[in-house]
Amino acid sequence: MVQKYLIEKRFSSFFKPRGKDRIARLLAYAGIETNPDIWVGSRMLIILLVGIIGALLPFSLFPLLDLSAYPFLSSGSLASRIVVSFACGAGFAAIAAILIYMHLYYLITERTQRVEKVLPDFLLMVAANLRSGMTPFAAFQASARPEFGPLQSEILYVSSRSLGSESFSDALRELTATIDSPILRRMIIFFENGLKSGGRLAYLLETSAEEIRESEEMKRQMIISTKTYAIFVVFILVFGLPLLLAISTQFLSIFAKIQANIGSSSASTSMIGGLVAPKTKLDTGFIDQMTYVIITGTSILTAVLVGVIAEGRTLYGLKYFPPLALAATVMFWIFKAIISSFVGTLV
Repeated sequence: MVQKYLIEKRFSSFFKPRGKDRIARLLAYAGIETNPDIWVGSRMLIILLVGIIGALLPFSLFPLLDLSAYPFLSSGSLASRIVVSFACGAGFAAIAAILIYMHLYYLITERTQRVEKVLPDFLLMVAANLRSGMTPFAAFQASARPEFGPLQSEILYVSSRSLGSESFSDALRELTATIDSPILRRMIIFFENGLKSGGRLAYLLETSAEEIRESEEMKRQMIISTKTYAIFVVFILVFGLPLLLAISTQFLSIFAKIQANIGSSSASTSMIGGLVAPKTKLDTGFIDQMTYVIITGTSILTAVLVGVIAEGRTLYGLKYFPPLALAATVMFWIFKAIISSFVGTLV
């Protein structure tokens, strides 16, 4: 265990102090209590191991693949293998780093959503305790219920800090350091101003809770009204794009077969169906590869658009990318098989 601790902490030295501070803040937002140095070191070790696995893959796969279409790879030279190995290792490491960051991002987002969902109920409970004659500190402490999830643990932590030399308003600001919620920040500022001015705290908290509920309801109505556009975009990706790509690839494949059947000639043009067509060399394999590139790129853009429509966040929709890309690819195979069965016998 000590050796593992030392190894992980040593790998954290790759990060600059400013980067470690940002990681520490993100870990606090995600509710992860691990030491930032240990967390960074373990993730750096994982990224390095994944990169090594990616770098070793070309050496084991080259003998099994037909690389005659790629002269640079089929030459078998050590330089070409090293270049491809380095590129694969860097790609695998980058993918691992992106997945680790996205996992942390979704932990933060899910925790924030849980807090914002129960925040109005928490504020109304605090207001009710204040109206019953409790002090603000006692009202907050008594309102920390287990059903509030992360908010309960943070309120109890703030309450324990305010029992010492730190004031309750200063300790309350620590909530913004562990929960990444603009609504919570605004509520704490209002509550601090109310404490300093001696205003009607119960009324302030009740109005704040109603405002949060109204904004959440408006957000929900907006999502419902724009859900039709998201469904339309997903339908185009899953059904429209694969159908058009299947028709295009099948047409180009038939065109290439017809030109091959005509035979080689010194002329630069040939007659196909009474029309003059230039002789071009079409690589059907390259066309299929570009089809998958188009599907992948469009799936990423569609997932980002769905995330913006649903939550107003660009990265939030990336979790929809794998199922969208898989569904579009499967539909492309299905449409290609159907179209090939209809027109394949014509050539």
